[in-house]
Amino acid sequence: MDRTCIGVIPYLNALPLVADLPRDLPGVEIVEGLPSTLARQLRGGEIDVGLVPQVEACVLPDYRIVPGPCIACDGPVRSILLFRRVPWTEVRRIAVDRSSNSSVELLKVLRRIDDLPDSPVESVPPDLGRLEGSDPFDAVLLIGDPALAAARSSWERDDLGELWKERTGLPFVFAAWVGRQGLSSRARQLLEEAWRNGTAKKNDLACQFVDENPGILSAAEACEYLDENISYHLGPRQVEALEQFHRLRLQFGSAVDSAWQPRFFEEVS
Repeated sequence: MDRTCIGVIPYLNALPLVADLPRDLPGVEIVEGLPSTLARQLRGGEIDVGLVPQVEACVLPDYRIVPGPCIACDGPVRSILLFRRVPWTEVRRIAVDRSSNSSVELLKVLRRIDDLPDSPVESVPPDLGRLEGSDPFDAVLLIGDPALAAARSSWERDDLGELWKERTGLPFVFAAWVGRQGLSSRARQLLEEAWRNGTAKKNDLACQFVDENPGILSAAEACEYLDENISYHLGPRQVEALEQFHRLRLQFGSAVDSAWQPRFFEEVS
């Protein structure tokens, strides 16, 4: 039996996609890592499929997206936040958490949509303390659970999902299952089953997360986050959003394939 290595991410918003993946099934290995780490592992062949930033889908010509599951928002996302000490239009120096390349690229696109200059971004560990001190950053981009944990801070902040919705009218896809063309139908079936089972018990998963990670969110807040802020279906509007984001990246000078369109595996019957 061929071995399949599946890369998963450790955030609350990923639980409905990954919690029900089999951990003890012969021939299947589950590897956990940050989204950007999984993207590198996918390129290097260390994993066969990964829940990776959507910008990874256009990197290699034989990449395909598993139809159906994704991590997306259609308005405020609550877990991709730019905390800042100056107004949005005056931000020039940004500290970014590079754990998700999609979020960093989204920040760049949003600033260009608003006719703001490219601002230097520096990869640093996520820490709001970088807005203070003798040489402070103008803004800090936090992603995933660190953003949720920092939500009660007094700093001004921008929700990137909300900004994207205001400027385009579209949802935004942060991550999807991406693999190479030869990914087995068995592996894709496992991903689809985990998605269907996990999204059916989001509240249970949210409460379990709160029990295991006290101090980030209350149970009610975690349930609301998964129910109202995060969506898990890669439908026609989400595909349109992928295409629009790619066009804007091209327009603003990113070195991406101008002919790229989202390419999908065949649905598992």
